[in-house]
Amino acid sequence: MLDFSTPNIQKLISNRHWKGVEVYNRIKQIYNFVRDEILFGYNVDDSIPASRVLAEGYRQCNTKGTLFMALLRGVDVPCRMHGFTIDKKLQKGTMTGIVYKKAPKNIFHSWVEVYLDGVWYELEAFILDKKYLSQIQNINSTRKGTFWDMVSLLKICVIQ
Repeated sequence: MLDFSTPNIQKLISNRHWKGVEVYNRIKQIYNFVRDEILFGYNVDDSIPASRVLAEGYRQCNTKGTLFMALLRGVDVPCRMHGFTIDKKLQKGTMTGIVYKKAPKNIFHSWVEVYLDGVWYELEAFILDKKYLSQIQNINSTRKGTFWDMVSLLKICVIQ
């Protein structure tokens, strides 16, 4: 799944000159790319390889994480993935209608950790691109509850 040696991933790494950037900024630039240039959207399976995520240009937490890790590995940044299941109620608001009804009760959620200067750092808020997150926040500015609290936290957690 972390097929970082494929032509489209190598071309992106080369075009963005990520290998020549200091490691902290390399991580930050890749994070921002995955967050904002790979749009939020659901896919048919979590086992999609990173090259396909990049080619299609949209995904959710697990598959954006796959691309994030592949790009990090492609520029020699150690990384790993963690995950757990969440109740689908936490995603009510991003999923509606038939998608919400068909989703399993427990949904796998993952995040990426990077190893920098001898410490593992958790990076997660790359799921929703800035435009999508901003639209959700604007449409639902008066809403309260678990999902909306999470959306507010995502805004705070985003790497600037």
